[in-house]
Amino acid sequence: MKKHLLYTLLGLAAAISATSVFGQAAGLANPVITEIMYNPPESGNDTLEFLEIYNPNLSTPYDLGGASFTSGIEYTFPIGYSIAADSYVLISGDSVIFEEAYGLESFEWTGGTALNNDGEGVALRSSNGFLLDTVFYDDTNDWADADATGYSLVLCNPSADNSLPENWTLSENLLGFTVNSLAIYADPNAASTCTVTGIADDNLITTLIYPNPTEGEFAVRFSSIEKSGILNVYNSLGQVIYTEALTVGTTSTTVDSNLESGFYVVSLNVGDSVEQHRLIVE
Repeated sequence: MKKHLLYTLLGLAAAISATSVFGQAAGLANPVITEIMYNPPESGNDTLEFLEIYNPNLSTPYDLGGASFTSGIEYTFPIGYSIAADSYVLISGDSVIFEEAYGLESFEWTGGTALNNDGEGVALRSSNGFLLDTVFYDDTNDWADADATGYSLVLCNPSADNSLPENWTLSENLLGFTVNSLAIYADPNAASTCTVTGIADDNLITTLIYPNPTEGEFAVRFSSIEKSGILNVYNSLGQVIYTEALTVGTTSTTVDSNLESGFYVVSLNVGDSVEQHRLIVE
């Protein structure tokens, strides 16, 4: 039986704004939930469910010892466990069956919990209670259809805001086995295989936001844009708190708007395309 947790967007926004979102050491980016297989096409218990977490720090491991999922599933990482730099960790409902099917090791969540087939909030907190990452996935039309279809949900760009359904899509990685006559597509322990859409089509590529986390001021750098655009910064309540027009040929800009500590979304709008990145202000 699936564990259903009441989890509202209002509560999610309050948790983000009222809780420190940065983790252990200054300058380290928090781990990111990058893949969700919430309802594989099995009969009975969903033993192939899993979550994937990515460490976006390219040269530094991230200490997850004592960190725990406090919504969606129940699991606490063992003391001393770290995700290697630029690497992934997997948590599944049944680690033995998961390894048999996917050929990969995983931690196994506890308490008889499971991912809700109708969608729910999944929250990861540090051992000190800091909110490290959270995703409210759903099976509505706003989200790609991964409900018993054989596909996992994947975050194409781990730097994008994973709270927004438009930044998720279905995996395109065929694993080579079927469940109830449906092929399984997923990218466990690997970069997502998906068609990236958005500003890259307008030549706004290799976007870099730095420093991130920041103490307030940050820079945005990208390839020369071919259309005029707008840079918006949203707070955790979805309110625009900074906006700047971008002219054709722009390659960078610096934002210094006295942002308070918290979680923000930097949105680049060029032509008809939108690219979004998460920003942490310490």
